[in-house]
Amino acid sequence: MSRSRQELLEDEWLVVRHSGEIPEIALHSAFYYLTEDLNGPRLQLSVEEMHSLREAAAKRYQEIILRDLCYENRELTAYRGVWRAISNWHRFVAFCERQDISYHNLRSTTAEAFLILLKKVTLPTNSPSPSPDSTDTRPSLAVVFNCSFHDLTLFARELGITEEQFPQEIHLFCHK
Repeated sequence: MSRSRQELLEDEWLVVRHSGEIPEIALHSAFYYLTEDLNGPRLQLSVEEMHSLREAAAKRYQEIILRDLCYENRELTAYRGVWRAISNWHRFVAFCERQDISYHNLRSTTAEAFLILLKKVTLPTNSPSPSPDSTDTRPSLAVVFNCSFHDLTLFARELGITEEQFPQEIHLFCHK
């Protein structure tokens, strides 16, 4: 029994949308399977169908970028820190340029998430920071800011965020 075009497209959309860390690879695999693979359906995709698959990849990029900018995710095994968010941001921008997709909406969403992250890590001046011999087992801020201060400031600049918006002590948590 052969599956309908709609079922085939929905299945590939799901694969792309819920792909791993590099959604563009899943996108190209879906395109190949649907159009060229000798064991695939060998469809002629419409502009709308290709757009839908590209948008699924873009949404996946958004999801993984925002995941790594969310302070509350720092204890998850999938969490990779700001360095991975920066890397995925650059992959996403390059992907959008190659696919002729606008990324400006995600820029503001990413900037907002980054500013929220910065606010959440701001240590209140009246609360003591954990001592080195403390039994605090929470992941350190070095796990979150696992990039250099230089990389952090370049990323912020790409998002339209200035260094003046950074917490004063943030450079202490970045890698050298």
